Amino acid sequence: MVKFIGALCIISGCGYLGLNIARMYKKRVELLRMLQSGLNLLETEINYTSTPLPLALKRVADKLHSESRILFEHAARLLTNKKGVTAGEAWREGVKALVKEIPLTNEEINILTLFGYGLGISAKEDQLKNLALVKEQLHMAEVAAVQRMEKYQRMWQYLGFCLGAVIVLILI
Repeated sequence: MVKFIGALCIISGCGYLGLNIARMYKKRVELLRMLQSGLNLLETEINYTSTPLPLALKRVADKLHSESRILFEHAARLLTNKKGVTAGEAWREGVKALVKEIPLTNEEINILTLFGYGLGISAKEDQLKNLALVKEQLHMAEVAAVQRMEKYQRMWQYLGFCLGAVIVLILI
C-alpha cells in the first residue's frame, strides 16, 4: 500500500511538472497577444487623444488584465514619480520588470527594448510608425510561439506522466 501511494505521488508530481511546463507555452502566446493589445491601446492614446505618455501608459495598464500590464504600469510609475527619467529608460525598466515575471525569449526582449529607444523622443507620426513596426514584430514572435506551443505543449503534458512512470518502474 505504501509503495502504491509513493508511486502515485511520483507519477502525479512529474505529471504536474510536465503540465506546468506545457502551460508556460500557452501563457507566452497569451502574453504576446496581450502585449500587442496593449500597444494597440497605446497607439490609440497617442494618435487620437494625444494623451501625455505617462497618462497613456497608465490608462493602457488599467485596461489590461494580464501580466503584460506590469510593463505599462511600471513605465508609467517611473515617468510619473521620477523626474529626469526619459520615456525610453522607463520603458526599458518596465521590460525588465516584465521579464522577472514572465520568461521571454531574447528576441522578444530585444523587440520590446528597441521600441523603448524611440519612445517619447520623436514626432507623433514617427511614434505611430515605430508602434506599427513593433506590433508586426510581436505578431511574428506570436506566430513562432504558437508553432512552438503546438509542437511542444502536448509532448510536455505526456512526458511528465511518462517520466514519473519510468521513475516508478526503476524504483520497483
